[in-house]
Amino acid sequence: MKERYQELKEDIIDEQKAIEETLVRLREVRSRFDSKYKDYCTEPAMGTYLMNFYNGIENIIKRISRQYYHTMPKGRSWHKELLELAFNPPNGKTVILNQGIVDRLHLYRGFRHRFVSGYGFQLKGEKMLELTDNIESLWDDIKESVSLFLGKL
Repeated sequence: MKERYQELKEDIIDEQKAIEETLVRLREVRSRFDSKYKDYCTEPAMGTYLMNFYNGIENIIKRISRQYYHTMPKGRSWHKELLELAFNPPNGKTVILNQGIVDRLHLYRGFRHRFVSGYGFQLKGEKMLELTDNIESLWDDIKESVSLFLGKL
């Protein structure tokens, strides 16, 4: 890796550590969730940790966009455009995530939007359980893809 990207790598590693801690806490909350109340969330921390997970992924992509792609989406749909940038980078730049990972992340982006813009009582426990139960394999794929990206710098 070029020395000029060393700080970027360190920032990404720090963000990954924060995501890992978030997932530890999410697993703890998930283990306490009573599935008989799956229609509504009785554990608000689950939503917070799901949002934190997605925000961490966005933070990684934002750092790469600014420091390596030298661009950052703006406007109302910047969250969606940022994800698209991760698999469709500027010419000559390395891809961060493949299309399949980005497609899976759109579910978490949508949840993040509802969590931030909506009301807590509208959050569906069943949807949160689905996102929580699928998060580990998604995270493994993201870590592998980011590692491959960093290896190409």
